[in-house]
Amino acid sequence: MRIFFLLPLLFFAIRVNAQSFAPVPPPAHLAPILHAPGSTILGPSYYYKGRRLSAPFSVEVPILELNDPVATMHFKRFRTWTNVGRLTGLASVAYVLFNRTPDPQTRRVVYIGSLIASVGFSLVSNSQVNKAVRRYNAVVDAPKIGVTLLNIPGYGQIPGVGVIVPI
Repeated sequence: MRIFFLLPLLFFAIRVNAQSFAPVPPPAHLAPILHAPGSTILGPSYYYKGRRLSAPFSVEVPILELNDPVATMHFKRFRTWTNVGRLTGLASVAYVLFNRTPDPQTRRVVYIGSLIASVGFSLVSNSQVNKAVRRYNAVVDAPKIGVTLLNIPGYGQIPGVGVIVPI
């Protein structure tokens, strides 16, 4: 009977231990994603390794390459909300095309409702991609500790420990 009380405790202890491993350091070739100065909440644009990215979908490759679960979750939410916004626009177009009774009042409500929903979904999706980029930059720009061998003429190789702190 005591084992039934210990099983949930054991399961919880294993689960806590499994999540407490040190994170894997990010690949060295990843650079921070910079927010362009002309960005607005309706249309952010970014710079990656000196190149201007034309759409928020362009940050997908570095974010997924980082393999950080939080940044990946925010980016997947961005894609989901963007698709929901597109489907909202498609639904209003389908209503106009397939409606047999042209009621101007209902048509106006559908247009305005579709516009408000589209802007709302755009705001939500852009906030998600901004969260993903902030998380990506926090992981990539985190201080790194490493061991290195320095070649010093006349002395040979000297081991050293270094800390890289992004400015």
